[in-house]
Amino acid sequence: MKKYFLDTSFIMALILDSDSNYKKAIKLEYILNEECYINNNVLNEVLTLTGRKLNIDSAREVYYSLIDTFNVLNEYEIVNYTSETFKIFETYIGVNSNKTKLSFTDSSIILTMKAFNIDTLVSFDEEFKRIKEINLIQE
Repeated sequence: MKKYFLDTSFIMALILDSDSNYKKAIKLEYILNEECYINNNVLNEVLTLTGRKLNIDSAREVYYSLIDTFNVLNEYEIVNYTSETFKIFETYIGVNSNKTKLSFTDSSIILTMKAFNIDTLVSFDEEFKRIKEINLIQE
């Protein structure tokens, strides 16, 4: 089985039929039959957004669905996790901090993928196109 890391943007597009990427996400739904991974930061973002955009009951339902369906990687087990994530963040932000939308959580995804040997990311976040080490699936 191929390994896929799922970003918040993809998961939220599956959850919210009002999301601008909903149709694209549905076309990629076949990926969910493969070996799919998220980390705690993605889990955190998805639950926060679901709670805000829908309600706490929906967030609870999504929580149980995510932990039952996907492999949740504990990025905090990575040696020097925060400093290594910051190095990635710093590399891609550089002096153009106002010209990129790469977040610290996005940087943690890159580190987690490297640490757990996952090379394919499913995301609608355009910033990931800049990361050469990642095979990005958007359509």
